[in-house]
Amino acid sequence: MDREAPDSGHTAPTGSRYRDIITEIDAMFDDELEEAVVGLKKSLDAQNTKLLMLIAEYDRRRISSTEYELSTTAWLKFRCRMSATEASGTVKTARALAEMPDIAGQAIAGNVVPSAVKLLARTRDAHSEQFAEDETMFADISTYLDPGDLRRAVSYWVQQVDYPSALDDVESLRRGRRFYFNQSYRGMWAATGDVDPESGHIISTALHSLTDPANLDGEDTRSAPQRNADALTDICQFFLNHNDSVETSGGEKPHITVTVDYRILSRELQRLPEIDGVAIDPETLRRLTCDAGIIPMVLGSGSEVLDVGRKTRTIPAAIRRALDQRDGGCTWKGCTAPASWTDAHHIVHWADGGETALHNLVLLCRRHHTATHEGKSPPDR
Repeated sequence: MDREAPDSGHTAPTGSRYRDIITEIDAMFDDELEEAVVGLKKSLDAQNTKLLMLIAEYDRRRISSTEYELSTTAWLKFRCRMSATEASGTVKTARALAEMPDIAGQAIAGNVVPSAVKLLARTRDAHSEQFAEDETMFADISTYLDPGDLRRAVSYWVQQVDYPSALDDVESLRRGRRFYFNQSYRGMWAATGDVDPESGHIISTALHSLTDPANLDGEDTRSAPQRNADALTDICQFFLNHNDSVETSGGEKPHITVTVDYRILSRELQRLPEIDGVAIDPETLRRLTCDAGIIPMVLGSGSEVLDVGRKTRTIPAAIRRALDQRDGGCTWKGCTAPASWTDAHHIVHWADGGETALHNLVLLCRRHHTATHEGKSPPDR
């Protein structure tokens, strides 16, 4: 290790090397910098493959067992400071890669990214005989498909060669769902977990409806994670404020869009339906489509109760739908927040005798709802 000479008064060589690299980078033209990034990434991918090949040979020779009485996984944890999960996965990938010469050849040239190597290795382990027949094809497409498209291609392939296994994989995603929500000593709450494709798409759609940058105030200085946190809070607050109609959001059920071949629904085609490019259980799709359709809305009809007087301060679904139709969004002058971002505000507060009726209600976004209760008014023009 390089060390600073005693009493030299100079920066350690490691710091000098860092400054040299920064100076070299600063001197690059834009096209040189771009090529350097792409070239180094390709080189790193190739080196990652070489590492896997070395580990595969080390494992084949059983050196760790003979010399140290350790498995290759345990040796990697000890000598290479890998976590147990990383070490185990690396050994599995290395062993599989040793049986995939076509893919290894492309990967050692830096043409296949590490995540693709891992995906193909897992696929080969699960379907070794069928994979061997199609390895040349996978070696080709893995050089130009991005990770998401390659995952979909592998999913389609597995569905054709082993449909029951593909279905079991989808069902295992559902079984693996979990969510942890705990408060730290500082009072902050930490959330971690995994959700299946259907649940994830629902959550993502709900959050995106409140965080789409195109609909945000131009002066909004919140970071994207902060907007996500605020959106989740708003969604939960809406649920609590409307717990007499928990299945509705803004007057109708939250929904997702699924495009699917009718033959899948009718079981004529062995192909899994998808949500956002991720395969889902066919029975899940059939459950989602049980109540799918277009629901017409007629305001003011005999079946729509648009005035509940003083019975309750919460806003029934019928009145909320009518408010959305009438106001279209936040009514604060100059605000363009859509109806899905708004609360229903009593002009004359319910506690002061105001009725829960259309004539006493307006839509206000959270920011302007707060401002109204603080006594502030919109600009005159």
